[in-house]
Amino acid sequence: MTLFHRYLGAAIVLLFLVIMVTGLVLRILGREETPSALWATQHWTENLLVIQTITGIILLLLGRRVVGIPLAWMHYLYGSLFPLIAIVGGRLAGLRREQREYVGLAWGSFFAFALTLRGLQTACGETIAALTRCLSP
Repeated sequence: MTLFHRYLGAAIVLLFLVIMVTGLVLRILGREETPSALWATQHWTENLLVIQTITGIILLLLGRRVVGIPLAWMHYLYGSLFPLIAIVGGRLAGLRREQREYVGLAWGSFFAFALTLRGLQTACGETIAALTRCLSP
């Protein structure tokens, strides 16, 4: 279950990056409408984050903790609570816009990407080498 939690976290970080970059590309190209594929990606990323949060809570209840890193308790905030808030804000911002709804999604994904990446770093280590070691099979 720990490996599942680890790899799902990495997948979520990458999906937020994809949403953010897609929103940037759409803005540069001057698109007005939000592609349905972007909405679907956002929706599934949100669902995966909820699954990730539930998995983390289960691991916590089973006695698995992030250890050995200063301020390891921040993992719980960076990994779930803050990104969920960023997603809700981004979705609300996207729905309030009549045109270019993807701008709100991209901004929400920008913050969620940074926060979930930080959550991954608080568990694996801050350097690229530490992240690579952590995510290598």
